Amino acid sequence: MVYTLPILIGSVGYLQFDRLQSNEKMSRAVVPTATSGDPVELYKLVTKDIPKAGPGNVVVRMTLRPVNPTDSLVIQWGLWEHLDLDQLVIGSEGTGLVYELGEGVTNFKKGQRVIPLISTRYYPEGFGVWRDYVEMPAKDLVAVPDDIPDEFAAQFFVNPWALYQMLKKLNTPKGEYIIQGAAASVLGRQVITLAKHWGVKTINIVRRDSHIQELKDIGADYVLNSETEDIPAKVNEITGGKKAYGALDPVLGEMTKILCASVRNGGEVLAYGALSGNELKLDVKDLMRGVDLKFFLVNGLLEREETTKEIFELMRQKVLAPLSGKKFALEEFREAIIEGNKPGRGGKVFLESYDN
Repeated sequence: MVYTLPILIGSVGYLQFDRLQSNEKMSRAVVPTATSGDPVELYKLVTKDIPKAGPGNVVVRMTLRPVNPTDSLVIQWGLWEHLDLDQLVIGSEGTGLVYELGEGVTNFKKGQRVIPLISTRYYPEGFGVWRDYVEMPAKDLVAVPDDIPDEFAAQFFVNPWALYQMLKKLNTPKGEYIIQGAAASVLGRQVITLAKHWGVKTINIVRRDSHIQELKDIGADYVLNSETEDIPAKVNEITGGKKAYGALDPVLGEMTKILCASVRNGGEVLAYGALSGNELKLDVKDLMRGVDLKFFLVNGLLEREETTKEIFELMRQKVLAPLSGKKFALEEFREAIIEGNKPGRGGKVFLESYDN
């Protein structure tokens, strides 16, 4: 084997490199070299043997993976500081092809497109899919229908599943308003289209006027610029003083204060991200009004079969149509992270490895 700049890491036998040149098939993986810090600086590409499928398990050859904010936040926030560094692999979701079937697995076939559901393992174990091959229990795989493109399948869980559950949890009556921050994001756009599909009106917060018309074009009822407008006052005006029924907050910081001030007495604010950092602001008056602020974590097992069918059908109807952006090779993960962090970049950035 010939490698460029080989470096042996301890006793685990990984090879760290930027470009691999080899005739022997191996499994590459993006891993952190420390459990807190800057992902662009700390993430490295390593190789190890392709896993073997144990009884009841399936080895999946990953082909496409989105770059999600959580793929950086796990290290930026030190969420894995309690875990063994050698076990960590980045990547919160993706899609791939069945590569090998373990003993007793009869409900999948080689070459079939599947989605590994890793949500219950990503945060507590550091088990991610920014790698070429991953071994999964067959019960934790979802078969991808033929009419669902890879770009949709790769984004099946973190955004569509999460927003589906969040809107169900808010349980907003038809004709009432919800309000959300970062509305121009991929998830924010899907909130608009799904809420409209369910008869719920949306008030959407952005920071650039350039997003206003494009969000209205996909069904947003109101789009407000937080840089130039008093959001709570505008919400009062829009709703005739009723305020929004509930809110979604992917930002934290000042946005949390704005959203809590914009919902009804006893209204629910679901925080699900931290684009501005891991601190938030609140006005005690809103707590006194009974505003209920919670951090939402997606449940990977709740009503799985029913939810899976509904999300695929919503994708077919283009109600949930994930916005796709640039694609990078797996070894170009640094460039992909930088691209994914650009403000107003548009569609989701991907890491692909169809030829490995």
